[in-house]
Formats: sequence, C-alpha cells, structure tokens
Amino acid sequence: MQARSELTVSLFQRTLDCMADGVLLTGRARDIVYASRPFLRLWNIPDGALSTLREEDVFHLMAGQLVDPGTIRNEAERLYGSAEHSDDEIMLKDGRVFARRSAPFEEEGDGFARIWIFSDITDAIQAQIDLLTGLPNRRAYSIRYPALVSAPSDGRVTALAIMDIDNFKAYNDAYGHAAGDVVLQRVGRVIASHLRDPAASAFRIGGEEFVIACKARNDAGAIAFFEKLRKSIAAKAIPHMRNNPEGVVTASFGLAMFLEPRDPGLLFEAVDHALYHSKSLGRNSVTIADLSRVPIITPVEAEPLSTLASLASAAGLVNQTAPK
Repeated sequence: MQARSELTVSLFQRTLDCMADGVLLTGRARDIVYASRPFLRLWNIPDGALSTLREEDVFHLMAGQLVDPGTIRNEAERLYGSAEHSDDEIMLKDGRVFARRSAPFEEEGDGFARIWIFSDITDAIQAQIDLLTGLPNRRAYSIRYPALVSAPSDGRVTALAIMDIDNFKAYNDAYGHAAGDVVLQRVGRVIASHLRDPAASAFRIGGEEFVIACKARNDAGAIAFFEKLRKSIAAKAIPHMRNNPEGVVTASFGLAMFLEPRDPGLLFEAVDHALYHSKSLGRNSVTIADLSRVPIITPVEAEPLSTLASLASAAGLVNQTAPK
C-alpha cells in the first residue's frame, strides 16, 4: 500500500513538472511541501535550493523580483489559516506578468494548507493591448466586458460609457492619418490619466471608439467622472477645423449607470443609442442611456480554484480532512 502511495505521489509530481504553470504547496506550519520545476524556472530559483530554504525565504526571493514586493508577502499573510480562494495578477520587474491563483485545503488537525499556481500570461496580456494608445484593445474588451456588467453588486454604481471622438473621419481627411494617430495617442493618455481607481477600466474597441467603465458612490459621481473626462479632452485644444463650433478635438458619450448586473448585449445597445443621441444633439456631450428595456440578470460568480487542491490531496502530497 505504501509503495502504491509513493508511486501516486511520484506520478502526480511528474505531471505537475510537465505543466507550464508553476505550482507551490505550503503546509499549515508554513513549510514547503512541494514546488514544481516550472515554479522554480518561473521564479529563477536554482534546482535544489528549496532543501535549504524556509517558506519565508522563498517568498522573499519572489518578492525581490516584483514591481510591488508587498503583493507576495501581504497576500500570503492575509490568506494564512483562511478558507478563502484568491485570483489576481502580479507584475515582475523584468516585464513579465503572472496570473496568481491559490486555494486552501484542510490538513489533518487544525489549519489549512495552500496551493499556489503561477502562470506566465505576459504574451496574452500583450496581445490584449492596443499598440497605438496603450489601452486594452477590443480583444481584451470582449473577454472582460461581460464580467464588468454582470458581476454581483458591491453597493456602488457601475457606470459604463461608449466614447467616440467627434468628426474623426473629417479630421483624418483634413490633417492626414498620421496626425489622426497622434490624436488617438493623446486622447488615450487623457483617458488613462482618469483611471486612478483600480475599479476603472478603458478599452479602445475600434477606430475612434472607446468603452470606459468606473465605479461611483452614486449617479452624480458617475456623471461627474465622465463630464470631467469630456472637458479634459476638449481642454487639450487640439485644432480640428472641421469640428464646429468648437474648432478643437472633442468627444461624445453614451452613459449607463446601474447597481444590479445587466444583460451585456442589451446594455451595449442602450449605451450605443445614447451615444448616437449625443451626436445628434451637436456632439461634445454626455447622454444618459435609458435602461428600462435592459433586464437585471443573475450575477455571474467567479469559479473557485479547487481542482488541483483536491488532486494534491488525492495524490498524498498533503493530508486532507473532510470540510467542516
């Protein structure tokens, strides 16, 4: 029976070593139970080094490679003894971006062991960036937009706008496409400068059109956010002789505000209609979308990471008891 158990552990470890993701298992006593070879490679830790390192030493080595070292230490401390799952992204000094996921599992006795999984998503992230503006592109939008509008309510107002640079085709005709690219870059920087809240995001979804989302305490706060953005773009005073009467580059907005999750497709249609209304009223304005025909939907919850934790227990890498 013992030989069979050892074989199971060996096969499981070899399977993890063949994965691209790096896996780290830590015990409730803050000891290193197991680290896969991909984990060592991702974090530039020499083979064999773990035999002389404690868990805090490993996290110290990892922290030294991060743009924000606290994202490792603080999260590890916060999650110790917790039954909470986690899922986020961390940035390394060398430009790489890792997805970081973790899940707890009970060991025999009191306390939780934890599995950490690190995935290098640098290429995937770069593929979702618009090279001209530096903002997330349409691909990123198509992935993230449904979750933005269908996530459970956190008590704050979700505000989502479609923004369009006014008379942009006429600008390209008058000044040339190279000058139009410069306008897109400058407007992209203005948008990015307004995304100070981690909950705010923006995407260039095509041509001169952008989708921007933020959170606010109330509708007035959401409207103020987009009015400030609209005025900031106009204040750049980029000459545009075919955008009358302003004579400078401006932008129009369709804006939706809601507390409960909404149907993504119908919401976009409502906001797009509001944008059209802004254009028809003379541009350089923010129009509130009518959401009376956009149904509230059941919120979409993120799936917890539990499969690998269960497999690790089944393989015998940790001793797991039934959940209490």
